[in-house]
Amino acid sequence: MMANPNLEEAKVKAQAMFLNFSGLLGKDVLDSERKFIGKVWDISAKTSEVYPKSDELIIAKGFIKRYYASVPFSSVSEIDGEAILSVKSDEVKFERAVKDYEFLLRRDILDQQVVDTFNHKVIRVNDIHLLKIDRELMVAHVDIGLRGLLRRLGWEKTLGFLAKRDDIVSWKFIQPVAINPASMTMKLSVSQKQLQGIPAADLGEIMFDLNMNQRMGLFRALDIKTKAKIFENLEFEDQKAILKELDKKEAASIVTSMSSDEATDLLSKLPRGTVENILTLMESDRAKKLSMLLGYSSDSAGGLMTTEFVSMPDTMIVEAAIDYIKNQTREFDTVPYIYVVDDKHKLQGVTTIRKLLFADLKDAVLKTVFPTTIYVHLHDSVKEVAFLMDKYKVSAIPVVDENKLLHGIITMDDILSQVVAIAWRKRPRKAKGL
Repeated sequence: MMANPNLEEAKVKAQAMFLNFSGLLGKDVLDSERKFIGKVWDISAKTSEVYPKSDELIIAKGFIKRYYASVPFSSVSEIDGEAILSVKSDEVKFERAVKDYEFLLRRDILDQQVVDTFNHKVIRVNDIHLLKIDRELMVAHVDIGLRGLLRRLGWEKTLGFLAKRDDIVSWKFIQPVAINPASMTMKLSVSQKQLQGIPAADLGEIMFDLNMNQRMGLFRALDIKTKAKIFENLEFEDQKAILKELDKKEAASIVTSMSSDEATDLLSKLPRGTVENILTLMESDRAKKLSMLLGYSSDSAGGLMTTEFVSMPDTMIVEAAIDYIKNQTREFDTVPYIYVVDDKHKLQGVTTIRKLLFADLKDAVLKTVFPTTIYVHLHDSVKEVAFLMDKYKVSAIPVVDENKLLHGIITMDDILSQVVAIAWRKRPRKAKGL
């Protein structure tokens, strides 16, 4: 089959629009009179848009004693085989060090680790693809494949057969992890929404593929809810390592945003002095709740429960109950059950959103509760809780005291994580060398 000449011509034109950043490094820089000035050292870019645009060209000269100069990219008239400027050499001022830039392609991206927010992993950049539009360059992709590495090493012609295609990722999915050395913070180049779209467990794995400075830079750049979700998914040793890097106020904010059961589990393992410092900086009601939960054994229903659940008075009618759920549960991930209580907060029964939706709007919510109310007591063991949840096939179970006052609930996730932890501790250890 004959190749389509129009298609081939289009491919050639498209390829001509892209430059490999590594191919620009070390190229001669000439002034408007074609006099040699120096070599291409780096390019600064504006990160205010989805695809960063070239801002300044950084030029270097000298070898043992290197000097640097920068010119606006609007002064670069050509940048293919050589970089040709539209200004004379005496207008280019060299200094001993590179200016302080927020974002440089060579320093911050090339050969650096970045986060791929689409594939949820840390990758290393072998090259950068730049889209040439008029006199501007735009960062379009990062090259993470073998071909990009061979090109960098100058081996593409001889060993290019080993990798026939570039392995590239669009810049819109890339989060650099370069850290500002002064503030030890990182500015996000992707939206918070993209990072929030990564499951907390994956974000935690991504963080621990980075060094400590990068890890903390990425962690601090996240919103508080995402930080809390990541924190809940980490092993205690990893949580402890991150807490050491945070100030007390930041640590208290994260613990405040965690679910009650996860926060209690964390605090129960920390030194007493650290716990007191964190609780002191928390909002009063939240601190009181966690202090109460810390009074229970970690392997009891009281120690395992969360205090975040939906309850409503037994005097409420179905129509009001539905409105109440709409307004009060926006922050909840799921609402498996609704707990009906009297004016003293004594458990009267359990219902579901489904049962409410199919009930008469003028009925009392008590008419929608299950015939039998399954519950556990504060000091019941994990085994007892697990037995009841399995026996009655419920995904959450209420926790009450001796007066049947509702204190919290235990979800299937809570009990499963506890049972897995017990099984892990009891696993047979392999002999060394096996």
